[in-house]
Order: sequence, then structure tokens, then C-alpha cells
Amino acid sequence: MNNLSKVQQWLKNNNIDTFILFRTDEFLSEYIAPYAERLKWISNFSGSAGRVVIGQTAATIFVDGRYTIQAHEEVDLNYFSIEHLTNFHKWLKNNLKTKSTIGLDPHLHSKNDIELIEKIVDRVDAKIKYLNRNPADQLWDNQPKRPYSKVFQHALKYSGRSVEKKILLMQSILKSNQCDYYILSSLDSIAWLLNIRGNDILYTPLNLAYAIITQDKKIELFIDERKIKDLNGDLNKFSHFHSFESIQDFIKRLSSKAIVGIDKIRTPFIFEKICRESFIKIKYFEDPCIYPKAKKNEIELQGARHANIRDGVSMTKFLYWLKNNIIVNETDEIKAAKKLFTLRENNNLFYSSSFETISAINQNAALPHYRVTKKTNLPFKLSSIYLVDSGAQYLDGTTDITRTIILGIPSKEQKDRFTRVLKGHIAIATCTFEEGTKGSFLDPLARKSLQEIGCNYDHGTGHGIGSFLSVHEEPQRIAKSKGLSDGEIKEGMILSNEPGFYKKDEYGIRIENLIIAKRKSRTHLNFETISWAPIDIELIETSLLDSVELKWLNWYHRKVFNKLANQLNSDERKWLEKVTLPLN
Repeated sequence: MNNLSKVQQWLKNNNIDTFILFRTDEFLSEYIAPYAERLKWISNFSGSAGRVVIGQTAATIFVDGRYTIQAHEEVDLNYFSIEHLTNFHKWLKNNLKTKSTIGLDPHLHSKNDIELIEKIVDRVDAKIKYLNRNPADQLWDNQPKRPYSKVFQHALKYSGRSVEKKILLMQSILKSNQCDYYILSSLDSIAWLLNIRGNDILYTPLNLAYAIITQDKKIELFIDERKIKDLNGDLNKFSHFHSFESIQDFIKRLSSKAIVGIDKIRTPFIFEKICRESFIKIKYFEDPCIYPKAKKNEIELQGARHANIRDGVSMTKFLYWLKNNIIVNETDEIKAAKKLFTLRENNNLFYSSSFETISAINQNAALPHYRVTKKTNLPFKLSSIYLVDSGAQYLDGTTDITRTIILGIPSKEQKDRFTRVLKGHIAIATCTFEEGTKGSFLDPLARKSLQEIGCNYDHGTGHGIGSFLSVHEEPQRIAKSKGLSDGEIKEGMILSNEPGFYKKDEYGIRIENLIIAKRKSRTHLNFETISWAPIDIELIETSLLDSVELKWLNWYHRKVFNKLANQLNSDERKWLEKVTLPLN
């Protein structure tokens, strides 16, 4: 019996018609530990975003545009149908049966998720049953244990702001919202607030924990005590410690006069459910750490600049190696990814990669979020496009950079598409906008040149970047959607700038640098580019660039040479000088 069949049998045994599962964990994270990969366990889909609706005899999985092709390769189409994530609610409206029972795990949905599902359920006269325990957790043999890496402190020389100051700021936000407690479940918010890091999530230095902010000077921290015993009391000044499992009892014991703050998008619904059952008042407002964390202070910004220069040296050495030293038919995607890692890992303040490197040639590069495995690993060939998207966690900053290169001679079409992606990249890099503008307003700039010839890409143009935190940080992003995660872009935020183009089964192109939102005038911001590595001039059709774009490209390449040249050997330096010469 496969894992889906096990869940379907469980539904029949428990008189549940439909089970809805989102790919997340009990903190509503995007990046999750192996124990929380319930969607993968059921469906074999390994992408970072997805949902599944399981009926007693059929199942449908929903993925976004990054993963459409991947889902078709990983998921058994004899058991699952595949839909685009944007169709999720419409599909539920059309397919949920009257009088049916819908099973939901309240730990894995936000209030906002629940409200949207409830509306549909009410409309079709069905009912929701909240499950005490997820069926996957009951049925999954050898499910990995919850990780418990040691907590370590993120030094003030990197964080730039003391825990004391951060807590005082949080308490002032609570007071202004007339709130006694705030339930904090976003792992990067807890890490930022307490200047702590850990190793519970691969590539993202976080600890599994919950926290409750109070009007008192201390935070209530719910965490496995094994994780904190070596901290010599440093956290004691700012936290009362509780076992991870005791948060529900703690909330139940609060006074019925207490007002508890909850984020409708980021807090697991289980906490609202407990408050309601205990007659505790709830106030909805955004996680108070979200914007202070995203608006980096000057020390964090300097750290990011320095980290990106170190990272740029590694990326440039790697590009030199690809263009000059490899024997093409003896190299493959895995060897290339390993080479880049070895160049990075000796960098000052290096901690880990910031995500699994996307090392993709030819048709694999057409999958925006491709992950190389021994099974999918392709050998390099001449006249091929190679795309590498990678990054690192440094103690002073998080990096993420993508370069696309040609090995040999590009086709006319490839040069055209690459240059249009570059035009979109430059449009974002050079734009000026009012402070408070949302990323959805800027996103069309990146797509314009591609759309002129009927092309586009089905992913966002940019995401927020943390400071030795998550490589995908809220609330800032540049994307088409005008939804709940479309935060205002404010001074000090770091984002990626990464338009792309993908030709199915043939090749993919993406150019990514990191950018900081900087003040240009009293009312307007612009972007400062902070990633440094050459853009492949062999793929540029200069006749498609206007004078402003050409000027930016030449300026950028001059900066790349000036910032990196003295950290390269003489051969690398000569090559870099040649590939950053001004184009006209």
C-alpha cells in the first residue's frame, strides 16, 4: 500500500471525506525540517510550496509555476491530478461535496487560510473537523524526529541592535495595540528578536521554538531545554524558559481579561482555537517583528555589502573556471556545484549555503527551481546554457546570486532572450519609486521587454533577504501578486532582482543580484546593487540595449572589476578585465 492509500484508508476509518494538507510546519515556515515533509511523504513532490486535497478515492496536488514541470516528474499521475496553486480555492468550490466532512490540521493553517476554506465549506454545506493529530504523523513509519540543534548567540557586532532594545520596541508596539501578549511563531522573528541562531533547518540558521511577547521585560520562550543549556544564562536576562510542548497550557492559563495578539497570516490557527475555547480575547495585527527585521540597520547593511563582495570573489573564480579551465565533456552539474561550494566554504565568516545550489544545464535550466540529483545530473556539452543559482549564510549576511553563461556559441534566440532578461534586471536596478510602494507595482518593469515578444516567466522577480537569516524574507517582494504577502518596500530592506526566461525542454536564463532599498530624496527610494560578478557578455545582443542600459552595464562591470580584481590570481584578473571591458 502506498502512502496516499494509507491516508485514504485512514479517512474512511475516521469518517472524513476530504483531508487538506499544506506543505509547511507548525510555525508556517517555507523551509522545513525533514520531520515536517508530510506532503513529500504522501506525494513524492519535493518542492518548497504545495498543497494537496485528498479524498477517499482521489487526490489533487496544487503547485505554483516554479514547480509545474517538477511536479509532473515526481508525482505519480495514476494517483494524483496536478493543478496550479492559483486555482486552489476555485477548485475547492467546484469539487467539495455537500454535507461532506473536511479534515484540517489546525497547526498547519493560519487564520487567513481557515477563513478562506470556511467560506467555501459553508457555501457547499459541508463541515470542518479539526484533527488532534495529523494522519501523516500517525501513519509515517520512521518519521524523522524533530531536530534539536544547540542555540547560539548572534553577536551584536553583526546584529547591530541589542535584544533589550528590540524587546522594548516590541513592548511599545503591544502597548499601542492595547495588547497584553503576542504569540510569535515565525522562527526568523524569534531568532531576530533574541539575537539567537541555530541549525534546526537546513541552510537557514533557526531554532524550532515559540515565543510570547509580554508587557514584562522578559519574553516567554518555548523551546527544548537541551538546546539552551550551554548558553551560560545569557538568554536568562531576556527570557523565561518553558518546554516546547507547554505553550498550549500556558495560553489556557492566561486571564480571561487578557488580550492576545495574533497575526492572521503567520500564526498557526491552533492558538486562536485555544484562545477561543478559553474565552481569551484576540486582537489581530501583523507580527511586530516583521518590518523592524526587514529594515536592516547600518551594521547589517554593511555586513551584507561585505558578505556579497566575498561571495562575488567566489562566484567570479567559479565563472573563470567554467569559461577557461573545465574539460566540458568531463564536467557535470554535480561537479560544478561542488566546485562552487569549495570556493565559498573557506570564505571569512562562512557558515553554510543559504539554499541547495541550482546547478542546471540545457533542459534542466528550464526548471526554475531545479535541484540536481544523481538521477537527473546532466553532463556538460558545448554550445549549452548553464544556469547557477546559489548563495551562502555568512555571520554578517545572507547571499543569493544567479548567473547564466554560454559554454561555446549561443544561438540568436538565446542572445535575444538573455538580453531581454538583462533589460528587465536593469529596469529594476535603476528604478526610482515612492517610499511605501509595493513590489507588485515594480514587477511589470522586469517583464516589459519579454512581454513585447509574447514571453514571460512564472515566478516572482524578487524576494526579501534576511541578515544571517532566511534567504526568503517577508514582507518585501517584487512579484505579480497583489496579495497578502505584497509588503511595502522601505528603506534598508534587501531584495533579490531576478527576472528570467525558460524554454521548456531546452534552456533557462536568470540574472540575479541583491539590491538594497536606499533613500534618494525625502519621498523617494531607489536601489543599490550589492552583488558582484560579471554578466556573460557573450550572451548580450548590444543592439537591443538603449544608452541608459548600456551605461548601467558598463558601470556595473567597472565596479565588479574594481571590487574583486585584487582578490583574484593574475590569470583570473586578466580574464575579468577582458570580460568587464565597456561595451558600445
